[in-house]
Amino acid sequence: MDMRDIFADTLVELGAEFPKILVLDADLNTSSKTVKFLNRYPQRFIQVGIAEQNLFGVAAGLASEGFIPFPSTFACFAARRACDQIAISIAFPNLNVKIPGSYAGLPTSQCGASHNAIEDIAIMRAIPNMRVADPGDHNELRAVMRAAVLHQGPVYFRITRLTLPDLFARDHVFEWGKGARLREGSDVTLVGTGMMTTLCMRAADLLAASGLKAEVLHMGSIKPLDNELLIASARRTGAVVTAENASVIGGLGSAVAEALGEGCPTPLRRIGVQDRFVDSGGINELFTHHRMQPIDIAAAARQLVEAKRR
Repeated sequence: MDMRDIFADTLVELGAEFPKILVLDADLNTSSKTVKFLNRYPQRFIQVGIAEQNLFGVAAGLASEGFIPFPSTFACFAARRACDQIAISIAFPNLNVKIPGSYAGLPTSQCGASHNAIEDIAIMRAIPNMRVADPGDHNELRAVMRAAVLHQGPVYFRITRLTLPDLFARDHVFEWGKGARLREGSDVTLVGTGMMTTLCMRAADLLAASGLKAEVLHMGSIKPLDNELLIASARRTGAVVTAENASVIGGLGSAVAEALGEGCPTPLRRIGVQDRFVDSGGINELFTHHRMQPIDIAAAARQLVEAKRR
């Protein structure tokens, strides 16, 4: 099962627990898998068609009436096409809307440049009142969705079209503004979010083979960010590498740079898409082309450690 199936199954489970949950769709329910919610709760499913601006306008109206709407679409359409409606109709009045961004980042490679959401983290974290999360595995996605429903206010969370290995236990509890230290180390800190945390763990194995001890932090909560955990690790290692399945401009790397700049200036390298659009291609090909593989994370870490030692 990839993350889309976990998203849909969790939505059905939460729907039984929270009868105010409604799902809105922009003609993508078979791609996002919200068709599962449609089949279970047809009276709580609203099809607006290919009209993303209207999708979020309707969600705002329903939230103002006390419902918990999940307007579901691809991350690229939420972040770009409907940004004004999300900012003004939802975030400005701080309405209780939960926004799942499906098909996030490079694993959407076959859909082409127009459908690759690489700037969604930057856009969403810049909107006041908006909380932003990029779950690292299936169990954290479930936990993020529950935390989103329990939070009063707008939330954006990413769903990658990929099957991810477990980082957390089935009973994992997600907390806003809290990261996780998955591996202890003293030479360099690797900070990942979403699927990239798994690649950071693999990079840490590569570094260990050459005698370097990498600490791995997972930041599922990008906004708010766990500045305390980050700064404590940066002080211990003196070098930080970030990794995200998104543009490095405005995303996790920027959030980490902002936190370190104010709290603990530290040498930093940012792994991610470097200020360009993403072409069509195979997933591994694109990750290699954009230098986002574990070997690339490890190489950036080695450069920082060498510079630190000099």
